[in-house]
Amino acid sequence: MTKYIPTPIIKYPKQKELISIIVPIYNTKEIYLRECLDSILTQTFTNWEAILVNDGSTDRTGKIIDEYAKKDSRFIAVHKQNEGTLLARKSGLENSRGEFIANLDHDDYYYPQFLKKMYAKIKETDADFVYCHCNASLAGKNYKLSEDVSESIAMMYLHSTEMGYALWNKLVKREIYAKVNFPNINIVIGEDPIQLLQIIYHSKSVAFIPEVLYFYRGENSTVQKMNHIAMVKNITLQKKTLSYLFNKNIPLNVKNAFCHINYVAVYSYFSLNKQQRMEFKNELEPFLPELIKRNKKLSLKICLFLANKGIEQPLKLREALKEYRKPLLPTFSTLPL
Repeated sequence: MTKYIPTPIIKYPKQKELISIIVPIYNTKEIYLRECLDSILTQTFTNWEAILVNDGSTDRTGKIIDEYAKKDSRFIAVHKQNEGTLLARKSGLENSRGEFIANLDHDDYYYPQFLKKMYAKIKETDADFVYCHCNASLAGKNYKLSEDVSESIAMMYLHSTEMGYALWNKLVKREIYAKVNFPNINIVIGEDPIQLLQIIYHSKSVAFIPEVLYFYRGENSTVQKMNHIAMVKNITLQKKTLSYLFNKNIPLNVKNAFCHINYVAVYSYFSLNKQQRMEFKNELEPFLPELIKRNKKLSLKICLFLANKGIEQPLKLREALKEYRKPLLPTFSTLPL
């Protein structure tokens, strides 16, 4: 069972008007990493610190971030064992000093006015977090929070293209981010919505900048490397996060929205063998009937029927499900990252 560890213990007092940029890094191409870090150096807003978290890389990452930290004291190099992006971000948050927290993926980069315009908007509006466009048009409208927190989270699922599931196009108040609990698990994908769900839960207001200020390099994304187990872990962890936030009583509107956006992962669940499915059985199977309702494939209903009878579905059926999944590989508009 995944354990939620306490909220991060931030080591340093808050410094007013400072932005802390958290960059989790694991074995990225050197040319991308340098472009990422150089984009921080070219920011027109200069009151920043960048916590570069080397998550147990086995390439030249450690040497590169030490080089940047030596060149500019605003870069802070943190070296740790590999535990995944989620816990790397936790480590970055614990070592931060900023009044505001930003995230930057190690193979992406900021446009020069990202920090300046994000900072101006959050100061102008006093919003708990702000977000902007990116080059891939993953956030396109002015998303508003509801007084009903369950409605805000349901809208996050149903209107993902309005705000995006990612953290990297956002600037968040430190006091909001500090309330995020981190599940003690090394996950390949899905770290963003696990945090964003909690940020929305604790926030009262959000603001939007309709400008492209962030460059997302989708070709190097872990989305391209998803496998069936990673997909099932993703939605299982989202479900656990919702259960955690709502004290095991997930509101119906949130449950419906969760099922609406995540139904494609049922293909991944039934593509696993029986032994693999046992790891997720208790958490996910109660949701399967509702998830399957979102899809008209009879094969999924047959799989559920066989699973309820304790019968392993034939290998040919599992292979057919994998074929069904191919055109449904998740995108930013269909599944959280």
